[in-house]
Amino acid sequence: MTALPGVSFLVPVYNKAPHLPSVLRQILRQTGEFPRQFVFVDDDSTDGSLEIVRELTADWENTVIHHQQNKGSAGATNACIELANQPFIKFVDADDLIADGATETLLRAIGETDACLAFGEVTHFAKESDIKLAETVDDPETELLEDPLRLAMKNSLFNPTQCLARTEAVKETGGCDERVVHSQEYSMTLRLARRWPIMKVHAPIAFIPQEAIRLSNNEARQLQRVTRALALFLSDYPEVERELGRFACRRAAGRAWHYARRRAGAGFGSPWFWRYLASLVASGSGAAEFVGACCDAFELEAS
Repeated sequence: MTALPGVSFLVPVYNKAPHLPSVLRQILRQTGEFPRQFVFVDDDSTDGSLEIVRELTADWENTVIHHQQNKGSAGATNACIELANQPFIKFVDADDLIADGATETLLRAIGETDACLAFGEVTHFAKESDIKLAETVDDPETELLEDPLRLAMKNSLFNPTQCLARTEAVKETGGCDERVVHSQEYSMTLRLARRWPIMKVHAPIAFIPQEAIRLSNNEARQLQRVTRALALFLSDYPEVERELGRFACRRAAGRAWHYARRRAGAGFGSPWFWRYLASLVASGSGAAEFVGACCDAFELEAS
């Protein structure tokens, strides 16, 4: 069997003390013979998370633990990326669990393909006893996503714990956009999808606890962050083809209109409905500004 390349496990940590023992256990249980580096960046936790990481990894080889002033998940993830020294990166959120064979499965799937990133399936769970962390899929079905940038513009494709990426590609594209403090994987996905294929692997990889306190549970903030990240991406890469710019305008305006209607009772005479109509005939020119203006919709609340 072909030798597997090395992997840097990257874990940004902020106030995840209750989850860390299980998270670290699953990282340590990863199957497969490949070189490993373990990188933990504590983003100024106040609940003892840093001490837990230090204690539980005291006898781990090739481990880096870094503490920094709070920068948010994007800044903490980028600090992890900078410290990575293996050919592949396995992202792990500090309250998610990975299947025993998650890393090996993704490594074998991405193999010699030209994909920059592979991601697998996610399961939400109430109790750890309800999930099968040791379950694996031999030779899982894989697919290279057609037009991954369009798909990423439409919806966030994965949570960080679902994916494994080529370190060189992530570093070359700049990692996460720290102007959007959270939703770090979305900006990174857009940057990667602009240049390389992305692979989907039909195998269990990530398990996310339902009770975990997540920023993404706030619908308005999450939609606003995703929309802002898309606007910034379009501003940074004006060479993105105009048809994709038009698609981004339609997607952002549609999202803003539906939110304004549901949450603030906006009607067909509202500016958000007219912005949505305008998106249907948008040329794609000025897409960054158009998408950015849609962010204001997520400040609305029912009157």
